[in-house]
Amino acid sequence: MSSIRILPQEVANRIAAGEVIERPASVVKELVENALDAGARRIVIQVAQGGRRLIQVSDDGSGMDRDDAMLCLEAHATSKIHESADIDCIRTLGFRGEALPSIASVSRFQLQTRRHEANSGTEVLVENGSLRDVRECGCAPGTNVRVSHLFANLPARRKFLQSVETENAHVHETVLLQALSHPGTAFDLNLDDREVLHVAGTEDTASRLGMLMGRDVLAATIPVDYEEGGIRVTGFAAKPGLTRSSRREQRVFVNGRPAAADSVYFGIRDAYHTMVMKGRYPPVVLHLELAPERVDVNVHPAKREVRFREDRLVGQVVAAALRRALRELAGEMVAVPQPPLAAGRSGGRFPDLQLTAGPEQPSLPLAPALTGWPSLAGVVPGPAPVAAPPTVAADATAPDGPPPAGSERAGPAPEEDVSAQADPGTAAALTGRAVRGSAGESRPDAATPPARGVSPSAATREEIRGLRVLGTLNQLYVVAEGSSGLVLIDQHAAHERILFERILRAAREADGQQQPLLLAVTVDLGPEDAAFLSRHIEHFQRLGFGLEPFGGNTFLVTGVPVHFPSVNVGGLLRDILDELRRSPTGAPRPDEVRIAQSACKHAVKNERTLADKELRQLLDELARAEMPYTCPHGRPVMINLPHAEIERRFGRQV
Repeated sequence: MSSIRILPQEVANRIAAGEVIERPASVVKELVENALDAGARRIVIQVAQGGRRLIQVSDDGSGMDRDDAMLCLEAHATSKIHESADIDCIRTLGFRGEALPSIASVSRFQLQTRRHEANSGTEVLVENGSLRDVRECGCAPGTNVRVSHLFANLPARRKFLQSVETENAHVHETVLLQALSHPGTAFDLNLDDREVLHVAGTEDTASRLGMLMGRDVLAATIPVDYEEGGIRVTGFAAKPGLTRSSRREQRVFVNGRPAAADSVYFGIRDAYHTMVMKGRYPPVVLHLELAPERVDVNVHPAKREVRFREDRLVGQVVAAALRRALRELAGEMVAVPQPPLAAGRSGGRFPDLQLTAGPEQPSLPLAPALTGWPSLAGVVPGPAPVAAPPTVAADATAPDGPPPAGSERAGPAPEEDVSAQADPGTAAALTGRAVRGSAGESRPDAATPPARGVSPSAATREEIRGLRVLGTLNQLYVVAEGSSGLVLIDQHAAHERILFERILRAAREADGQQQPLLLAVTVDLGPEDAAFLSRHIEHFQRLGFGLEPFGGNTFLVTGVPVHFPSVNVGGLLRDILDELRRSPTGAPRPDEVRIAQSACKHAVKNERTLADKELRQLLDELARAEMPYTCPHGRPVMINLPHAEIERRFGRQV
């Protein structure tokens, strides 16, 4: 007798439920997606005891007739696809036909549905996978699903559910994501008879963002709208300085589906990597639109992750979209006229850089001559106007490493601190914890603690130039008065940003130029690294390396990029190899990493008191920087203390 048997349908459904229905939030997700696929314009979700006692989702979608109401509870019964080829061009959120039978197999399940043109509806009752009743009923057009006693027949699964508060938080995050991705649909969420979310349908994504996260969040974000290579990226991204301690608030949607994709996170990191500190993540809400055949949504049981056919291109487009938005932000901060430049050594601007001088600029001897950069003399131009975004190409620069592994995507987590640069109130806004306001719109939960400090983008470039220097604090911070209040500037971070942009611009202009080595250097690599380098040797040559095989796993280096004349050749090669192998989105940015390190090394140090003329020159140079609000490592350059805050501290304002 054969030991292999075909499992009964009830057992198969329970196994499928283990993959699809992880927790009550999974039930909410599947039911809401069905409602959206049915064209619902309003969805009402009610949850009791974290989903243990009740989950109810009602919609005004197309509804079903009696036959479809019965068929939808059969395994792999769906109206979304009909043949294998349909999976490659799927545009609906659901398509497998697994969710409803899986939910019905682990709960008491009640379905009421009615088509708009019908006079009556159909009610179906199922208990733990067994059909109990099918009857005609009176109900509103659309579909109403009640799920109660979830996992009652699976005590082990029920035991692993977390607290009511935690399960409610997961439900809230699930509904929040769907509301962000479908602004045209109205959503109501009630948790234990308490309305926690109420948003009306709108075609304006900015309005939906304000409804869900608070109007003040719009002041802390910039709009994103970019298209390249058949991929469109829209949404909103945080201004420099606003960061979180996890990636949880980097919300990504692909063709209307909340999804996680490493290539998108690489693109975000690439765009911000010289503006945020290591281990910090800028909040974003990004919508990617591309042909469905270019993305595989069938790679995860719960469809949380997607896979792109062109991972590298997607990451590059996301990075380009964010870079352009950030550059436009910098451009809006008032374009400062640039003085004409002449060849020669700097007589006025940071002579340690040996840069060309603008007219009538006083001397600013901030540090000894910069050693190890002889090729920069007379090369580095003064600050340039904000450039147009680069065209995305197959070999475009990409992120410098993979995002940290972890469970950041897994859903709601305890409230993290917002970076100290964030605007007051922004922390509450970005949590997405919304409650109904007096006007019917969602507002941030008043219980959420406000952020500390002020966004570095609070000062425009003109305001930076117009600051009146009052003195210095601890020989490190410049104390200045501006039109909006008191401003503290980290002189080391400010000088570091100026040096970084100058040297980086010179490196970009010298792209591919080579500095010959007086004596060639041999570099021995392991077999895997040697094989990888052989396949990508042209990439290294484009970077400016003189490189050729020297037998076995050894390579002969005869030249290095002109902007790295003094460098450990073997270490640099291995660093770039590691970054190339980690990054799925293209070439790394080893130049920016090392230039940032050099800028930090040569910037004016702590405990160095600058003269008044030097302080004035530092502010003028900072105002001309492309991104004057953070150093290359993401630390804030300035903190603004507004007049209102000062008055509040002195009790002059309630």
